[in-house]
Amino acid sequence: MLRPSPLLAILLAAIVLALSASSPAAHADTAATKQWKVWKGDLAHLYEVIEKESSLKLIMKAKGIEWKAVRKTADKRFKDAAAAAKKRKKTDARADEIAFYEVLRYVVGQLRDSHAYVSAGAEIDKAWWDAQPKRFDAGIELQPGPFGTIVVANTFAARDSNSPLYARGIRHDGTLLESVNGTPAAEYFDEFARVRREEDGWQSTHSRALSDAFNGLQMEEKGKLKLVFKVLDASEKALKKYVVLPQKKREAAFAKLKWKTKKVSLNATECAKSSNPRNFRYMGLERPEMTKTSDDSVWYCQLPSGIGYVAYYKVNANSRNGLADACKALADAPGLILDIRWNGGGGDGNVTAFDKREGVWKKPLAVLIGPRSFSAAETEIWQLQQMRGNKRCDARFFGRSTAGASGNKISFELPSGFATGRFVFRHWHGGRSQIEGNGLDPDEVAHQDPVELRLGIDSCVRRAEEWIVTQ
Repeated sequence: MLRPSPLLAILLAAIVLALSASSPAAHADTAATKQWKVWKGDLAHLYEVIEKESSLKLIMKAKGIEWKAVRKTADKRFKDAAAAAKKRKKTDARADEIAFYEVLRYVVGQLRDSHAYVSAGAEIDKAWWDAQPKRFDAGIELQPGPFGTIVVANTFAARDSNSPLYARGIRHDGTLLESVNGTPAAEYFDEFARVRREEDGWQSTHSRALSDAFNGLQMEEKGKLKLVFKVLDASEKALKKYVVLPQKKREAAFAKLKWKTKKVSLNATECAKSSNPRNFRYMGLERPEMTKTSDDSVWYCQLPSGIGYVAYYKVNANSRNGLADACKALADAPGLILDIRWNGGGGDGNVTAFDKREGVWKKPLAVLIGPRSFSAAETEIWQLQQMRGNKRCDARFFGRSTAGASGNKISFELPSGFATGRFVFRHWHGGRSQIEGNGLDPDEVAHQDPVELRLGIDSCVRRAEEWIVTQ
């Protein structure tokens, strides 16, 4: 067998060394590869934190989350991102950070938890958001209306003369949204909410996801929207005749009202000219002047009907005092409306003001709730429902289902310190019911009626007033 000469052997060894230096294996110890090895440990740690909570498994089951599938997808995304980093000719630390942050967001988001968040610090968070496709807001807020309709409850456009909707007369005075890009509006938003919750994650319930879908009517940078509206074209006499009808006769009368069709095409360029600040208070309907209690989050007034009205915006340690103040000030009212529709929760509060055994309010109580009733606010609603069940409170609930996000939260930090986050690990249940992932339902669903909106009436408040006067 012939042996290569010493000179040829040296030459062959040099060629092998050169080839190995240009192969992927030669980059095994680069900075990027080392970083992704560290992050692999971070991802494994996050899985551990999630999987050790047995009660979280029950929540995931209730929400229909296939955790094994989530892990499989996350692992593939991680593997693909790490492989892409190795292939780069030059290390791009920020691109790697954004890619790993994306994987973390996917995992936490798939818990479908409206309390959940993950943060890698202001710079990386901002870089990730900046890398997302730009979206433009059409400046319109919607709500489900009666008889399967979608109601324009408010428009940012009405406060911004630069908005294309302002110029085209789309306001919140009895306008319906019929379709979006040829799809019936109800179907369009139902699918929008489904995708938002099941694919993007983050939303505890379909109701909460639908509420977010209704706020804004967004489109991507080069997107277009073809919208068909129906605007009330009925006389004031016809409107007033309609609103005094009992609920069981309204559907037939609603169909007979006169409507004018209005078609609007919008593109992102038009919407970019308008600054449309978010307004989660849904409607700009005027009420009598409100008075603040000893707690900034509790305000009250007496409605023209004589019924008391209390707006409860945030739960905190002083809430019980504020609610008691409002009840005492409205002591002569025949009944009280407690509006918790926009209460985003907060800290520990107490609703004992409405407990007949120890509180200051012992008359009929109408409680308004909805998908923006969130977190600690849902705990308070649940407590009111329990008091009602125990005959300690004469309450009835109106509106829509709550957010379904009231549970004990756990915080985490990845071993490398790259990111921190939080999610709910146990539902708040009080031994009888589960709020997380389900929400709390009203006794009577109360949608905004476009005819009442046209006349400046909050339909949810009106349904509550109608019930109180029968007690």
